[in-house]
Amino acid sequence: MDTTSNKLEKAARRVWKSAQMFVGFHTDQKGKPREQPKLWSPKNGSASIHGDPSAQEAIVVVKAADPEAAQDVQIKLHPNRIVVRRDAEMWWQGVAVDEHSVTVRMADNTIIEIRHDGSVIRRSAEDETHVEADGSIFKFTEFAEAHMTGDGVEMTRRTEDRIATISADGVVDRARKR
Repeated sequence: MDTTSNKLEKAARRVWKSAQMFVGFHTDQKGKPREQPKLWSPKNGSASIHGDPSAQEAIVVVKAADPEAAQDVQIKLHPNRIVVRRDAEMWWQGVAVDEHSVTVRMADNTIIEIRHDGSVIRRSAEDETHVEADGSIFKFTEFAEAHMTGDGVEMTRRTEDRIATISADGVVDRARKR
């Protein structure tokens, strides 16, 4: 009798087919930087994490099961973070995990950062949005700044020449003093 997890595994599309660990040497034995890292695959599948990733890094290369449908992924192990990257033209290109946050770089250069306290920051070429740990939202664009409290009771919008606020006390919309 199949368990639920076995049913899900059978129904899921296979995305990855293999993983191989490498040590990437970015400098030669004299410390001179290389144009391309020299990759070495440790026989026992284990590698120490070097203190300086620009000199040496541990890398796991995960091969896609279907290169037409998915890209290979590199997992880079640094002393202060783990970086997952791929050469994608759509969706995400990189994910960095450190002690305090998870940061995602999208193909359009949008950055999404999820912090340890649950707050989220999204930065794009057009705008920046902050969702604070208490649920407050701040939105910054070239034309306006907007804020909503975590409980949804108060909303404020500021432009170059106006400020508008909706609160429990009523609505205010006026010209900004310069």
